[in-house]
Amino acid sequence: MKPIRTVAEATAWHDAAMGRNDPDLFEDGGRDESRRPYFGFWNGEDWASNFHPAPFVVEWKDDDESVRELRFSCSEQWFMFRKAWRFHDRSAMDAVLQPELKPYQYKKIGRGVRNFDESVWNEESSGYMFEALMFKFTQNPDLAKRLLETGDQVLVECSPFDVIWGVGLGKQTKDGQTDSRWKDSRNWRGRNLLGFLLMDVRDVLRADRTPFEFKYGPFIELIPQFDRPSHELYKWVRPESREKDVISMGCYAYGPAVDQWWHLIYTTHGWEDYHTVLEHADVDPNEALRSADYSVFDAVQIQALMTWLTQAERFCDGLIAEALDKGWILNLLRRLRELRSSAD
Repeated sequence: MKPIRTVAEATAWHDAAMGRNDPDLFEDGGRDESRRPYFGFWNGEDWASNFHPAPFVVEWKDDDESVRELRFSCSEQWFMFRKAWRFHDRSAMDAVLQPELKPYQYKKIGRGVRNFDESVWNEESSGYMFEALMFKFTQNPDLAKRLLETGDQVLVECSPFDVIWGVGLGKQTKDGQTDSRWKDSRNWRGRNLLGFLLMDVRDVLRADRTPFEFKYGPFIELIPQFDRPSHELYKWVRPESREKDVISMGCYAYGPAVDQWWHLIYTTHGWEDYHTVLEHADVDPNEALRSADYSVFDAVQIQALMTWLTQAERFCDGLIAEALDKGWILNLLRRLRELRSSAD
């Protein structure tokens, strides 16, 4: 994968990939991760740590649109630079750019950023951390190789002190005994956001695609499965009832293609913004889906319309069946394919 050197490039990947490994799925028991192997790391000696040496360059665009080349020694330095930038603390930005400081010194500068707003930082900091990791691993092939070598392991920051980026558990207890509780997400005391972002970056490195192809390619690959008569994609099922005078209620049973499409929607970054996207574009989903011209929609709007269909199905049983009968889903997928061609 080519090195990422600008915020714009990192943002494109943020929109395509960040959040694929959602910590909420672990917290809610949405996945059975207890059988997957776990890989733990912490402090600067571990290559996955933000304190580990990992020099990279960023082509930084200042407020006056001028571009300068900034050099960073580790991902923690970039993270603290972005923190200072976000809260308009110019002196802290300059301080963080000092070369030869230790990672903990960069962190200390970040803790003293003026005008800091915790609620804003909690909302936005994951995006800045994702940038740091993209710069780190795309510009350091040796570290990228080590990240890829973790395969499908669950990456865990074993910090006994951090319950946001880490799991609030270490590899050892206070008395020096081995502590293996971090190897089971059910024991975690923290959210492990750093571990999950590392897994997002690992997915990007492994795929070696463009951001558009990474995000929407799996949908486009479903076209052959949807390009068939709708009766092959779903059926009406009415369960038998052996009780007298009991009316059994039927339901729609959707096939594997629809299940896969549905799953993709909720594992693709940005689905939760569907209502805002449609509202901002002044798109009425009912009218849009029934229109004959899908060429007016961009990829984000197509994603929002697909998400709206699944949400509406929960309140209007059979809407997906109608969408299959009338070819709406197929047309949405074909529009994504058209957009991919123009992007290429």
